[in-house]
Amino acid sequence: MVRCRCTADRGNNQLKSTLRSAWLSLALLTAANASFVSAEAPATEGLDDAIANAVMLDITFPDVPDDIDANAAYAIQASVVDGVFGKKIVGYKAGLTSSAVQRQFGVTQPVLGVLPDVARLGPKVSLPHVPGLKIEVEIGFLVGIDDEPAAMLAVIELPRLAYADMKKVSLADIIATNVSAYRFITGPTGMLDPDVRKYPVSLDRDGTELFSSFASDADGDPYNVYGWMITRIRQLGYWLKPGMILITGSLGRAVDAEPGNYVAHYGKLGKLEFKITGDVHAPPEPKP
Repeated sequence: MVRCRCTADRGNNQLKSTLRSAWLSLALLTAANASFVSAEAPATEGLDDAIANAVMLDITFPDVPDDIDANAAYAIQASVVDGVFGKKIVGYKAGLTSSAVQRQFGVTQPVLGVLPDVARLGPKVSLPHVPGLKIEVEIGFLVGIDDEPAAMLAVIELPRLAYADMKKVSLADIIATNVSAYRFITGPTGMLDPDVRKYPVSLDRDGTELFSSFASDADGDPYNVYGWMITRIRQLGYWLKPGMILITGSLGRAVDAEPGNYVAHYGKLGKLEFKITGDVHAPPEPKP
């Protein structure tokens, strides 16, 4: 069929004009959406690698955007743990187990971190100070058959709170950085006691008592925390097996790990001794 060329040209020009307008509208809409996403979406790309780097080099953690939710923060945590430690996991830790600290971060339950195999130390160990190192007296449990506790044990946790500004630390920071897990010391193991919440605990440095409290500081009862941890571990898809260690949160208060000889007392569980040396290990920060 033969068409008039001028008619065809007019039609093509009209079509091109229509398409041009449509393309322009689409481009403006796409740019607006991209601007909205850029402004609203948290910048999490590469955070897991940056946190993993901080874990391996004992340097300051990168800032985690405050507006990411707990699920996204746990996804970053899982990526960090898998990338740095793989399957070499010996247990889990609970953080934010006191109601006062939970109110501070606007939550009503603890948070969960992972304990790698390389973090476990024995009693009477001597270890160097690192920036941000804290000392926490805790009650731990050995996991038994069917996720039931099999035994209790005395534990000292040594988290590394290496944040650039502690006043700006958010819930997302805590979760994504694996709840500051660094080292932990396991002490005497005892039979399960339903009254463990009544156990007095205290911490001495060079013969001077730093604080005293009770095991009930862990959410009212370490058993309560243990039950919560089992559920949360399963929810997050982490693996759990008999023999793993679950530590149930700070008792009394966390103290700065200043050089000295320490003795932690756990009532019927006995005591746990360790030493922090003055060899401050402060590797240089990487260049930007």
